[in-house]
Amino acid sequence: MSKPMSWRLGFGFVVLASLTTNLFAVGNEPAPPAGSVDSQNPAPLRVATANIAPFVLPGTTVPEGFSIDIFNEIARRLHRNVAWYPVATQAGLLPYVQSGNADAAISAITMTPERESRVDFSIPYFDSGLQIMVHARNDNSFLATIRSIPWLAIGQFVGVAAAIVFLLANVVWLMEKKDDRSFQKPYWRAIGEGVWVTMLIIATGEHGERDAPGIWKRVLVPTMWLIGVVLIAQLTATVTSSQTVARLQSSIRGPDDLPGKSIATVPGTIAADYLTQHGLKFISVSSADDGFRVLAQGDVQAIVYDAPTLQYWAARLGNGELAVVGPIFRPEKYGIALPGGSQLRKSINEALLAMFEDGTYEQIYRKWFGRQPAG
Repeated sequence: MSKPMSWRLGFGFVVLASLTTNLFAVGNEPAPPAGSVDSQNPAPLRVATANIAPFVLPGTTVPEGFSIDIFNEIARRLHRNVAWYPVATQAGLLPYVQSGNADAAISAITMTPERESRVDFSIPYFDSGLQIMVHARNDNSFLATIRSIPWLAIGQFVGVAAAIVFLLANVVWLMEKKDDRSFQKPYWRAIGEGVWVTMLIIATGEHGERDAPGIWKRVLVPTMWLIGVVLIAQLTATVTSSQTVARLQSSIRGPDDLPGKSIATVPGTIAADYLTQHGLKFISVSSADDGFRVLAQGDVQAIVYDAPTLQYWAARLGNGELAVVGPIFRPEKYGIALPGGSQLRKSINEALLAMFEDGTYEQIYRKWFGRQPAG
C-alpha cells in the first residue's frame, strides 16, 4: 500500500509543477509587436493623420480626403478596421509612429533619406513637388500699364490689318478709276488714294454721293465699315485682356524670383527645408490655412508649399485673390510611414500594387483631382 500511495503523490507534484509553469509562461508572454496581425481577432489599425487638404480635409467629423480613401481601401483589402488618431501638425506624425503610438501614419508625408532612417515607408503612392502661391494684386501705375501692352501681338495685328486695308484699297481703286479722276493716276498713287478712302469709310461709314450711289457702292461701303469695326474690336480686346492679366500677375513667377521676398511656409516640412538650403528666410505659420490667411492679408508676398495643396485651395477660393504661379520644383513622393520592422509593410505594399493594377487607385485619384494621375 505504501508504494502506490508514494507513486500517486509523485504524480500529483508533477502535474502541479506543470500547471504552475504554464500559468507563469502565459502571464509573462510578450505583447505582440506593433503591426502584427492576430488572425483570430485582428485589432483595428491605429493610423495617425494630420490635416492637409486635399489629402486629409480639415473640419470633418469623420476623416475625409484622398489619403484617407487610399488607406481605407488598403484596410478593406487587409480585412482590418481603422482607428484614426489625429495629430496636430504634419511634423508630429513621424514621432508619433516612432513612439509606438500608431501602427502607421498617412497624410502628405514626403519620403526622404533622413526620414527613412527613422521609420519605414510603403512604396510611394503620390508624386508631388513644391510650388508658389502669390497674392494677385492690381497694379494701376502708368509704367505698369505701358509694360503690360502686348507689343508683339499688336505688331502682328497691325500687319494683318494693313494687308486687309491694302486689299480693300485695291477694290476701291477698281470701282472708282473709271469715274473718279483722283484714281486715274499711276498705280501706287492711286492705291494711296484708295487707302485714304478705305480709312475714311472705316472711320465714318460713308463714301461719295449719298443720293445716287451705285449698287456696288451700297454693298462695299457697309461691308468695309463692318470689317473696320471687327478689326478695332479685336485690337481693343487684345490690349485690354493682356493688360488685365498682366496687372493680376505678381513679380514672383518662379523659385528664381523668391530672393528678397517675404515668404511663409510651415516649419518641419520639405518646403521649409528647401528654403533653408537655398538661404531664403521665411515666416513660420502653423498650417497651410494660416499661410493662406497671412498671404491674403498682405503680410507676406508668397507661400512655398506642396503643389497639390496650393492648387486645391487656389481652385476653391474662387475669387481670384490668390494664384499659383511658376512650375513645380523640388519633386517629391508621398508614402505611408510605418514603425521600423513593421510586419504591415509587405501587406500594405501588396494592397497598393493591386490598387494600381486594377484601376482602384485611378478612380480615387480622379475623385479628388479630376484628372488621370501622371505617369
